[in-house]
Amino acid sequence: MMAARPPVPAASRIGLAEVVAFGAGDMGFNIIWGLMLSYLAYFYTEICLLPVQMVGFMLMAARAASLVTDPAVGIWIDRRSAGRQALPLLRGGIVPFMVLVALVFMPLPHGWPVVVRGLCATIGYMALCVAYGVANTAYGAMTSLISPDHNMRLRLATSRMVGATLGSLLVSIATLPMVDWLGHGDRQAGFALFMVVVACVVGGLLWLPSRFCHERVATDSGDVTVRARIAGLLANRGWRRLTGAMLLTMLGSTFLFGALVYDVRYVLHDSDHVAGWLLGIISLMVLAGCGVSLPLAARWGTAPVMRAGTLAAGGVLLVAYALPARVEVTGASLALFGLCVGICNPVCFTLLAHCMDGGDGFSGTHTVGLAWALNSTASKMAFDVGGSLLAGVLAVSGLVSGAGAQSLQAQAGIHAGFLLVPAILYLLAGGVVLRRVVRQNPVAAVNSTASPPPT
Repeated sequence: MMAARPPVPAASRIGLAEVVAFGAGDMGFNIIWGLMLSYLAYFYTEICLLPVQMVGFMLMAARAASLVTDPAVGIWIDRRSAGRQALPLLRGGIVPFMVLVALVFMPLPHGWPVVVRGLCATIGYMALCVAYGVANTAYGAMTSLISPDHNMRLRLATSRMVGATLGSLLVSIATLPMVDWLGHGDRQAGFALFMVVVACVVGGLLWLPSRFCHERVATDSGDVTVRARIAGLLANRGWRRLTGAMLLTMLGSTFLFGALVYDVRYVLHDSDHVAGWLLGIISLMVLAGCGVSLPLAARWGTAPVMRAGTLAAGGVLLVAYALPARVEVTGASLALFGLCVGICNPVCFTLLAHCMDGGDGFSGTHTVGLAWALNSTASKMAFDVGGSLLAGVLAVSGLVSGAGAQSLQAQAGIHAGFLLVPAILYLLAGGVVLRRVVRQNPVAAVNSTASPPPT
């Protein structure tokens, strides 16, 4: 029999400082996520000169540790006492995360055997994945633990997505120019110095939510067995479908962002600095989308807005693939894509928090830590699987690492990985996976006070 729920911690007012501090946390995480998403494969193949097949294997192998550590962190959070579930883990994980961020981009001497360089890179990236997973799982769980109120969760999710977008914007604009400036033409040295600066900035940003945010929501007692937690979570259809949709869209985003630099260099035949500006355009439009997400959700409901935005994002990419490969066409298409993603992101995390506390109309134990951990693991698995699959597509297409030009077959593979594959994955997420979430979602509008319809 389930033990009685612990008392909710004493409430305190959620002010603007706490909302902003929470958003700063995701800014820090997305600085690193954006670097890994857009530049990690490029760094290993074009700067460290590792074979593209080896990089694909590295991205898959490094995630193996997270398959164990992330769920363990989630269970640990669920078993903690109310009011001290996620914050202690976030605080303790900041310094190790900072150190590993800097170490992953340390120079690998070209004189070392390629197997040794690949092994060192794999170990370093694996350790970073574990550190990222520990801190990020704790941070994600706080979306559910700071407040039970749906409107406040939407504000927190919006602040989180604004912070995440600013982090991505900073990465897209600053990375390659700063690397070239710090390294004086030596990009290995430039990346190493740049990442030391990045590690310090990210550490400061993560300190803000660890200092100013508070846990106010109590979850179920730690006496619930792990098996019961997993069973309750898997019975939550809303969480399953949202996590599946996020997996597909993250897989698509991994293809798009991972292939962007290659597409600019070898298909559009432009400078790789242009890729940074295109990433900046996406980030600015994501920011604009976050700004209109809340009023759209208030008018039409969170789940319908998420589904429509996901379908629109996939449709934009599909049209872009059918159009001629030109910089202006690519820029306009990515701007529209970013707007759609920005509209989706806040409502997505709000819906997740809603489903995790039973608000989706399904019963089950509260498994906040485990739910966020497995959701985060799915997203990161999509990142590494997507990176590995993209590397496989590039290898099959005949991409030659470090070459000044690529064959027409390689260019076709790059362009398909950049636009066609993401378009299909986004359309699957919106058209198939999220279809039933819209029908099941009881929140007709954010500010609605009416009783939810039956599910």
